[in-house]
Amino acid sequence: MEQKNNSDQVLNTVRSIVYHLNDVNWVKMTQKIMALPINNVKLLDDITNIIFDRALKRQNYTHIYSQMCARLINDSKFNNLIATDTEITFQKVLLKKCHDVFYSNYQEELNKLKDTMKNDNMVPKKCLSVVLNNFLFDFQKRSICNCRFIGELFKNGAFPEKYILKCIGDLGKEKNDNNYELQMHCLCIILQSVGLILSKTSYDLNKKINKLVSSMENYGMSSTLKCLIKKLKIMNSKGWMDEEPVKFAGTNYNAYRDLPPHLQMVYRVRSKKIMSDWAYGESHDHRLNVVNNYKIEVRSNIPPKL
Repeated sequence: MEQKNNSDQVLNTVRSIVYHLNDVNWVKMTQKIMALPINNVKLLDDITNIIFDRALKRQNYTHIYSQMCARLINDSKFNNLIATDTEITFQKVLLKKCHDVFYSNYQEELNKLKDTMKNDNMVPKKCLSVVLNNFLFDFQKRSICNCRFIGELFKNGAFPEKYILKCIGDLGKEKNDNNYELQMHCLCIILQSVGLILSKTSYDLNKKINKLVSSMENYGMSSTLKCLIKKLKIMNSKGWMDEEPVKFAGTNYNAYRDLPPHLQMVYRVRSKKIMSDWAYGESHDHRLNVVNNYKIEVRSNIPPKL
C-alpha cells in the first residue's frame, strides 16, 4: 500500500511538471523529474506515458518535450534507473510508444470503432457521424503530432538515424487506401524537422522531395498538402535555412468541435463516405446471408436419391 501511495505521488508530480512545461522552465522541470524516486518498470512506463501523451496534445510545444526527453535520455543515471533490468531504459520505453503510434493501422482502428458502435445499442444512429468526426480528427492529429515529436527527438539526438530513415522510407511507399494523404502529410512533417541534419549526410533528400513534387500532378490532393510540399521544396532549395516551419491546418485545435466550419466540413465529408460504405457492406452481407439460407433450405428439402 505504501509503495502504491509513493507511486501515485510521483505520477502526480510528473503530471504537474509536464502540464506546465514551457520554454522558460523546461530545464528546471527536467531536473525535478530526474530527482524522482523511480524504482520499478511499471512506474517508469506510466511516467513515460504521461510525458508522451502530453507532448502529442501540446503540438506547439513538441520541441520542448523533445528537449526534455533528450536530456533524460542523455543522463545515464536516469536512463538506466531500473537496475534490476538493464534492458529497460527510458529511451527504449519512449521509442516503443512512438513506434506504436507511428505504425497504428487506420483501417484496423476504424473497424474496431465500427464493431463497438454495432454492439452498443444505446448509441443513436444520428450520433454515428459525430463519433466518426471525432475519430478521424483524433487519429489524424495524433499521427501528425507523433511525427513532429519523432522529428524533434531526432534533432536533439534522442532518436537513432536508422529509425528516422526507416520512418521516412515507410511513409514514402505508395498505398492505395483512403489514408494515403495523411501518410504524405506525416512525411512532410518529418522532413521539415530533419531536413537540415539529413542534408549534411549522404542521404538523397532531393530524390524524396522531387517525388513529392511530382505527386502533386498525379494525385488529386488537397490544397493544404500541396502547400506543404511547395514549402518543403523551397526549404530544400535554400539549404533548409531561414524558412518558417511548415504547419498543418487543424493540428492547432485540441478537438474536432473547436475547428472552424470549413475544416469541420472536411471531416463530415469523409464521415459520410465511411457511413455509406458501412451501409453498403451491411446490405451486401444481408443479401448474401439470405441467398445462403435459401440454398440451405432448398438442399434440405431435396429428397435423397434412392
